[in-house]
Amino acid sequence: MAKTGDPFIMLRWILLMDVSNNKITKYCNIFLTTVYSLVLCLQIYYILKNYDINLLIKYGPITTLLLFMITVAVISLLLQKEIFETDTFIRETCWPLNIIQKSGQIKAERKCRTINFYIGSTFLLFLSVLILNYPCFGSQRDFFICIEMFEEYFGEWSSVFYYLYFIGSHFLYYRLFQTSYLFVYGMLEANLQFFLIEEYLLQTYQTDCLKRCKYLQDTRYQQEIGKSLRFCIKHHIALKKLVKMVVNLGVLAMPFFLVFGVLLLISCFTFITNFADTMSNILKIRIFMFVSSTVAIALLLCWIGQQLIDVTSDIFFTLGGAPWYNWNLDNIKLLLMFITNCTKNESMVLAGIRADYDLFVSLLRISASYALVLLKLRKCTFV
Repeated sequence: MAKTGDPFIMLRWILLMDVSNNKITKYCNIFLTTVYSLVLCLQIYYILKNYDINLLIKYGPITTLLLFMITVAVISLLLQKEIFETDTFIRETCWPLNIIQKSGQIKAERKCRTINFYIGSTFLLFLSVLILNYPCFGSQRDFFICIEMFEEYFGEWSSVFYYLYFIGSHFLYYRLFQTSYLFVYGMLEANLQFFLIEEYLLQTYQTDCLKRCKYLQDTRYQQEIGKSLRFCIKHHIALKKLVKMVVNLGVLAMPFFLVFGVLLLISCFTFITNFADTMSNILKIRIFMFVSSTVAIALLLCWIGQQLIDVTSDIFFTLGGAPWYNWNLDNIKLLLMFITNCTKNESMVLAGIRADYDLFVSLLRISASYALVLLKLRKCTFV
């Protein structure tokens, strides 16, 4: 069914999903990814040539982040076909909001407005991280090794290369944001569609208590119930396929996210514990904003994963409350088939890790534990 009035159109616009497959866009992505890969190689060579433990600790986070962003950009290019197929499947499969009653539409729209507000807030948070890193807000020499590297290799032209490097880095940072939120977009659409199935079923269940005994002999009523159940079963199967497609995309990228995410976490903690006393105020603000944006993404992913579990569970309980005693044998069989398909809740399981509230709490606990241990070790060195 064609989809009209996409409630997440703002997210599609932010992610530029309708122009991502343009040939010019692809060539620009390949060119910039290649250029920054060469810069990263030069940066690693510079660190190895001037190897020092303080240099490694000081510039480890930004080097790891650059490697992480380049890897994400490469992955997004390699998975461009799969992303396009998933987006096409969403467009062709999803129901419009007007398929359910007005009360359900109001509930869905209110929920989508809340989600869009949070997504807009995280986008502004990402934007503020970029703006705060502008040279006009303070020197970046204490955090970006490229400044020293360009000065050594390019002399008087170093400032030109530095500004080109800084302007182009917006592209990599956006690709990181885009890749993360493409996964978010797919899961938000799946959550909304599962919710529409639940509301559609509740709408189908509505009966007149005074005519309850006549429904079994009402052929038209039985045909409408059978048609509605088949309609929901077909859409439910399509949504299970959509969730599998989105999760499979996440699984392909998950090993890289885990490896570089852990390396980035370790390097950031090491940097903070070793240079906390000497960091400038603007650098502290920049680090705080970057950590805040990372936490915001983690919270959003875990919330979406929990919502997927909850909404599929709600469909199961909604089916359990069906007025099956008014239905004929064929419709009861359809109901039992539908219930069987819903016995296992859908969830976001990536490399054995399930995204839900428990995961977010675990991440906060582990991060706090690492921070406290490193802080204690640092204090012990001064005793």
